[in-house]
Amino acid sequence: AGQTSGKLVIEARGITKSFGDRRILSPFDLKILRGDRVAFIGPNGVGKTTLLKLLTGEIAPDQGSIRLGTNLDIAVFDQARATLDFSMSLWDGLVNDPDMAVSGRSDQVMVRGTPKHVVAYLKDFLFDESQARAPIGSLSGGERARLLLARMMAKPSNLLILDEPTNDLDVETLDL
Repeated sequence: AGQTSGKLVIEARGITKSFGDRRILSPFDLKILRGDRVAFIGPNGVGKTTLLKLLTGEIAPDQGSIRLGTNLDIAVFDQARATLDFSMSLWDGLVNDPDMAVSGRSDQVMVRGTPKHVVAYLKDFLFDESQARAPIGSLSGGERARLLLARMMAKPSNLLILDEPTNDLDVETLDL
């Protein structure tokens, strides 16, 4: 958990978004308060990811306004896995993450404010010790998703954005 956010998390008023002639979002209003759980469900390509990017301020609406609440620590699970460097090893991908690095220690990661050995943390997410030095690019889609979850869950947050988190995940990971 991160610090306590304000009561208001996100407020969208009259937002619209189009790409060329294709309207993704007609005037749309939404208010999310602390403690709310919201799911956007629909077929592929209808704009769920675009809506998430609008609501977090990653992209701007064509019209309308979006207001983010106070003290938000947002953790995003990106379905495209864009934050993973496939040339790095799992070990390096964790210990070199500026949000997880432990000063002066190349074998530990900071997990919600507490140092933990990188291999022990990887084991928490069902990785074998032998995988610690393997390149991220050699991982399966499910393993990449687990690594992204491990990175995301190590950081304090009070708003989780999960964009198709169950893609590529096996039953053991879903239980985790």
